[in-house]
Amino acid sequence: MKKMWVWAAMACTLAACNEKPGYTITGSVNNPSLDGQYVYLYPYGEREAAPLDSALVSGGTFTFQGSQDSTVLRTVRFATGVVPSAYAAAGENAPFAVTFALSNAPIQLTLDTLSDAVGTPMNEAVQQLKAEFRTLRAAQQKLAADLKSEDEAVRRAAEQQYDETDRTIARKADAFIRANMDNPLTGKLFFDFRYDIPEAAQNEIAAVSTPTFRAVPGIDKILTRLENLKTVAVGKQFTDFELKDMKGNPVKLSDYVGKGKVVLVDFWASWCPPCRREMPNLVALYKEYKSKGFEIVGVSLDSKQEAWEKGVKDLHITWPQMSDLAGWQNAGAAKYFVNSIPHTILVDGNGVILAKNLHGDELKEKVAEALK
Repeated sequence: MKKMWVWAAMACTLAACNEKPGYTITGSVNNPSLDGQYVYLYPYGEREAAPLDSALVSGGTFTFQGSQDSTVLRTVRFATGVVPSAYAAAGENAPFAVTFALSNAPIQLTLDTLSDAVGTPMNEAVQQLKAEFRTLRAAQQKLAADLKSEDEAVRRAAEQQYDETDRTIARKADAFIRANMDNPLTGKLFFDFRYDIPEAAQNEIAAVSTPTFRAVPGIDKILTRLENLKTVAVGKQFTDFELKDMKGNPVKLSDYVGKGKVVLVDFWASWCPPCRREMPNLVALYKEYKSKGFEIVGVSLDSKQEAWEKGVKDLHITWPQMSDLAGWQNAGAAKYFVNSIPHTILVDGNGVILAKNLHGDELKEKVAEALK
């Protein structure tokens, strides 16, 4: 009889050893109208990829089960059109969609206007960072009224506080990325903040990046862009291009740059809120330093002549303008690999690039220094 119990115990042990490890994803959906819909599990960063699995939302919950050979990035979201902007899975606050590190472990998801993933150290670390971001974003929301104030001093103070919060968030993302290179979610974070982390910091991150980081979809394109940006880096001679002025006449950047003046090349557009917010600073800067050897050249990424002209008038812009009305395909912006605006390039009298992407007080200090 004892032998039978021994063999039974051994059989149970062997069955446990042969059981393939797996994951269980349990999720909740904080929107009753989405009950009865399916959520889908996708590979992160593959726009045309078919879903890997699906789960029905019932009673506000859903479950996925499976196994994974290694840790990978996955996105859970609804079908396109079910939730507004649900496809925007690559972003800080995609509604009812979440990207997480999937491994053979229990993982809990919460799908809401702000979505969360917890259950493994990799996901927990990013979740803590997201909580910090949300606190800072909430503080920004409290500035909404002041940002619309008719009192210029109040409005300017709110704008500065708002922009400083953006920089604080970017610095936190930067620090997290450098300290968590072996977390694949770090690569996604870098992708999400590619417009916010300064170019110099991005180059530093690239220099210490790991295979895990570089394998994340989209990182290869960012690294290629960083290499391209070295051709128009600080210390390099400016790159010339030709567009048209507001009257349709051909004009070159070299008509202004390299002629002895310190020149700020400002890539902007009338439809760009941050550009419009920064413009009063440039108007004041131009007024103060124009007679001291300073010039600004605006390169507009507008696509309509009327909007461009109205923006110039409404924002009290009095410096030279260039554009080809090609929007993001602007030929001048392409020469400098511009992928977000406002984008500024400060050039000395000999045409050497002094600084990039300075705004507000930092820009004013650099201009004053260059004009000494």
